[in-house]
Amino acid sequence: MSENQLFIINAPVVHEIKIKRSLFIGAIAPVESKSAAEQFLDEIRQQHYNATHNCYAYRIDQQIFRYSDDGEPSGTAGRPILLSIDKFNLIKAALVVTRYYGGVKLGTGGLMRAYGQCAEETVQKCKLEKFVRYHFITLQYPYNLTRQIHYIVGKFQGQLDEQTFDTSITSVIKIPSDRQQELTQALLGAGDGNIQIIATKEKCT
Repeated sequence: MSENQLFIINAPVVHEIKIKRSLFIGAIAPVESKSAAEQFLDEIRQQHYNATHNCYAYRIDQQIFRYSDDGEPSGTAGRPILLSIDKFNLIKAALVVTRYYGGVKLGTGGLMRAYGQCAEETVQKCKLEKFVRYHFITLQYPYNLTRQIHYIVGKFQGQLDEQTFDTSITSVIKIPSDRQQELTQALLGAGDGNIQIIATKEKCT
């Protein structure tokens, strides 16, 4: 799947449903890495230490993902949770569905529907944002080029992320990666050689 079809969330969400006296609690959070996802899972396990099950799935990117039924019959919990994440093309997200057993067995099909429903409704409560890969370019330039820098950065859909003022100005420019090369060429071609690119790095958001 192309990166321009992927989405992320920027805040945790909790959602509860009851099905045949069992309580299902969905908890989803943005995570940047596998270790961050595992940390979130540990937090939920500690919070719901007396729950019957803490089933989960997480997807960091298109290659890194994991899911678990946590003692429920194989394929009835973790997989439906992951499918709910994938239905919305989410990455960098971890989703736990906690179950407090209510005394009525749901059967294999019932469990799959219950975990899938809770997971999907939890994702639906989130504000989804399009996944964008950015470059951050650090520039140094004299004060008299400020207006020109602002014009060029705006022209290529960039943003001034940080600025430091000394004998010259040092600015960090945030730019979508697909515009980074154009912006760099424009900057190097302006200012009569007085614009210096000090550093560049990539970050996803």
